[in-house]
Amino acid sequence: MNGPKNRTRKKIPALAAVALMTALTGSILPAKRVQAAPSGIQVNLAASGFNALSAKSDVAEMWAYIEKNAASSSQATVTVWLRRLETVQNKRLPGLEAALSQESLQNALMTTDGIYGDWKKGTRTGNAQADKLLAEIEKNGYVLDSTEGYFFPKIDYLRYLKQASRTTERYADYLKIRSDETVSELTKDAGLMVSWTELVARAERQSRYLVSYPNTPETATVQQMYDQSLYIVLYGTDNVPLFDYDTRKIDSEAKAAYQKQVRTGSQSSFTKLLRNYTRVLEQNGGKLTKSVEAFRDVRNPWVE
Repeated sequence: MNGPKNRTRKKIPALAAVALMTALTGSILPAKRVQAAPSGIQVNLAASGFNALSAKSDVAEMWAYIEKNAASSSQATVTVWLRRLETVQNKRLPGLEAALSQESLQNALMTTDGIYGDWKKGTRTGNAQADKLLAEIEKNGYVLDSTEGYFFPKIDYLRYLKQASRTTERYADYLKIRSDETVSELTKDAGLMVSWTELVARAERQSRYLVSYPNTPETATVQQMYDQSLYIVLYGTDNVPLFDYDTRKIDSEAKAAYQKQVRTGSQSSFTKLLRNYTRVLEQNGGKLTKSVEAFRDVRNPWVE
């Protein structure tokens, strides 16, 4: 790994940085507004206490409240709490990133071991302003990530996942999918950041969620994630192409991962598509031919 002084980064203007964050972290549909209880119906005191914290957008206290009360609350209640928390965290992300986007702070992060690369919580730069923001990021349930030498916060869904067993099944399934991105973004710098096997596994999970839960508040977000996964399964990325530019042959590791998934016998919509894709590839000697191009172009999720 290069030493701190040898690192270079691509400067990203503040407005572009916010757009980049949105593209990297995705979006979440806002939680439905909780209506006031009708006259004569007693309001749950625990819910009322959480609502007060939510109204103040106090993320740290919302987290503390959930972690203290989740075990003694219903799955439906904990799900509502986490959805509300997720909405508040998403609303705060642009402001946090904008504060962190100052060049002096980005430089401090860039030149600190334990932050560049795999971020180790608790690491500090020595820059007072940067370290204050790092402490806020940790306290409020975010993690620090980077791309092209630009640092940005994102929601720590692994923390949410610790409460998954106390939520409804569909929200727990959603949290498992979102936690994938906390472990590793799917792509960075036009490269594939996970193995082809992991890519296929994520696409399978996302596909199954969309069939099982077509109308949840999280469906649109999972659909966006699935569209990205499916596109990469069909095309690869600019820096990690599915087909060699010279020989036009499919990547051997991708081919093995696709065949392995097909052999599972899954009847998900994703695996059915993958089964047909591998069949067309076999018929064309594993090369990118016009017929293979036609197959994938028709199924390109990013083309209407």
